[in-house]
Amino acid sequence: MYFKQAKDGENEWWMYLVTVLLLLFGYGVGQLPLLWVQSYALENHSDIGTAEVDRFAQTLDFSILHIDNNLGILLMFTIFIGATLFFLLAVKFIHKKSLKGLITHNYRINWTKVFFGLVVWLALLSIFELILYFVSPETYYLKANWDKVFILLLICITVLPIQTTLEELFFRSYVMKGIGLIARSKWIPLIITSLLFGLVHSSNPEISKYGIVPMQLYYISAGLLLGIITIMDDGLELAIGVHAATNIYGALFVCYDGSVLQTDSIWHVTDINAWIMAVIFVVSGIIFLLLSKKIFDWAAWSKLTEEIKK
Repeated sequence: MYFKQAKDGENEWWMYLVTVLLLLFGYGVGQLPLLWVQSYALENHSDIGTAEVDRFAQTLDFSILHIDNNLGILLMFTIFIGATLFFLLAVKFIHKKSLKGLITHNYRINWTKVFFGLVVWLALLSIFELILYFVSPETYYLKANWDKVFILLLICITVLPIQTTLEELFFRSYVMKGIGLIARSKWIPLIITSLLFGLVHSSNPEISKYGIVPMQLYYISAGLLLGIITIMDDGLELAIGVHAATNIYGALFVCYDGSVLQTDSIWHVTDINAWIMAVIFVVSGIIFLLLSKKIFDWAAWSKLTEEIKK
């Protein structure tokens, strides 16, 4: 049923092209506040030159620009407000599709599933983090400035989900369904969108610091997990919750050197093993899939290989 929704509205090839271009335009508009801050820092701080601005672009270390981490992370997530707005307008007025239909074919969005994905994934991440802490406690230190943590919490529950939800709407709904219009197997859109998900994260600082292979394994595995969750549950709610939990955890609870999210988190890790991180993600994903299958009474795993009915 989820893939059948791709037939709703208008689906000319040029509409997909225009929608992607409008999303990129919205992304550019959303960057204007951050670009203004960079320009202001360049003009008003003698120790900042074009080299420092370039270094900031590579590391996303807000201290280079002499701005507070919370302000910096807010500016980063604000970028996605413009992209989300233009994307949704294109879906609504160019494709003439239902916005709710991007998430579910049911009468209403199942918020219980969103919160299940959020809470259970946060719990899994915390359990494995605790194991890593006992293995190498010397790499962890308590960073918390509770005033800043409170502000960061507000950002994480108000603005951050816009970014994660947009990525789910675009990759696991718009693109995956769109490819499903011409593909008979669900594996084709699943694999393509997972590879694209890894590709768009290839400029993240983690790639250069920890290596392209383990980090792309992590990102592509994340794309596969979120896609499988979406197909098995026949909707996007669980994937929205899991994706939000991943970024909230990395921003609010445990930040690490080289992360794209450099925040005033509660804990900070000075060194990570990217291979172990990727393996933990895969194991956590398998546990989450098994729990979801049991709780939500999913059909057989063969649902993944069923042909998409034309």
